[in-house]
Formats: sequence, C-alpha cells, structure tokens
Amino acid sequence: MALRKGLRPAVLVTDLDGDVADQVRANAQGTVAVVLGHGDNGPAVREWAPRFTGRTVATTQSAPSGRLYDFGGFTDGDRAVYLADHFGAKEIRLAGWDFEHPSAKDADPARKQRKLDWAYILLQNLGRPELEL
Repeated sequence: MALRKGLRPAVLVTDLDGDVADQVRANAQGTVAVVLGHGDNGPAVREWAPRFTGRTVATTQSAPSGRLYDFGGFTDGDRAVYLADHFGAKEIRLAGWDFEHPSAKDADPARKQRKLDWAYILLQNLGRPELEL
C-alpha cells in the first residue's frame, strides 16, 4: 500500500506474497530487498527472486550457507525486527500488527494463527523493551 502511495522504504523484508510486482519495482528504485525463503514459498522464490534487479539479501530459517543468511525470526514481520536488531537499530516500533486475528486474505486461518503465535514468542524472546506486543 505504501509503495502505491509513492513511499519507498530503505529495506523491504518479504516472503513474496502480496503485490510482489510493487516490491520488485521498489527494489529497482533502490530499496534493498530481503527475500525470505521458507518451507511453503519455494515456487514464489523461483518465480520472483530472479526479477529483483537491485540489491537483495537471501534469508532462510535453516542453516545459512554461502550468501544465504539467518538473522533470526520466523515470519517476514518478525524477521524484519530481528534484522533491525542484528544491525543495531536503536529503536524498533511495530505498526499494524495483530497477533490474535489472522487477515481475511489468509487461506488457512488456523495455520496463520500458529505462525503469529511463534512470531509473538520470538519477539518476546528478543528482549527489546520498546516492542509493544
């Protein structure tokens, strides 16, 4: 949504759902794309990752190797928080998070709720007192 309003973030953390074409455009315009691979987005990674022409970082939830990194986190949202923490962000604020109500766009709300539960636990364990969970 922000991209459509002309706002371009410095860094975008994505698991390649949503409007990925907008993410590719932002990356081409200078946004660093941190692309998250996980168990159920392999087809999206194969389709979209080659289209990112700007600076990109590949992340995983398993053992990192070569140019594949694991900064921590599980979902794209909490992985963004772990990334910010890893690189020394003085303050991190969460906006628009709802850990108790999966989005209507989620095909499997029960599965999404389990992911949100893990994100919540991981963010608590990060030990950042400014995070309002």
